[in-house]
Amino acid sequence: MEQELSILAYNSGNQITVGIYSVLTVILAFIALRVARFSQGTHIAGKVISSIFGIMSGFFILDVQSFRHFWNDVTATYLAKAKDNGIELSTFATNFVEQSGLSGNDIATRGLFNDIPLLVFVLVFLLIVLGTIWGPKINFGNDS
Repeated sequence: MEQELSILAYNSGNQITVGIYSVLTVILAFIALRVARFSQGTHIAGKVISSIFGIMSGFFILDVQSFRHFWNDVTATYLAKAKDNGIELSTFATNFVEQSGLSGNDIATRGLFNDIPLLVFVLVFLLIVLGTIWGPKINFGNDS
């Protein structure tokens, strides 16, 4: 039980880190959209730099969010290893391992494209950013 709690505590700590980075991705997405808006009327170098920033922001969002699945897979493999070593797991931990479909011998790998709804979100985000930069100038009000 003690080993199970320590494994789940490590997972909680890792998920808190991912949560903090998720807040940073929201801020970064806001900054990328603002940069895209203000680079509409700039010269080609400004548009290229803004496009690179927008694309890097999209990949940063994918990278940070890929750790959510990775830490869950690592936790499931460690819990499965503990079960294989004869440690009795709680119902929660047993269900966690069963739902993951992983065993103690599996190696957890991190992939950028595991979460399809997140991938759709990032593609729409990139479409908005790059469309704003390279599309026709939009009048946002008196200040544009």
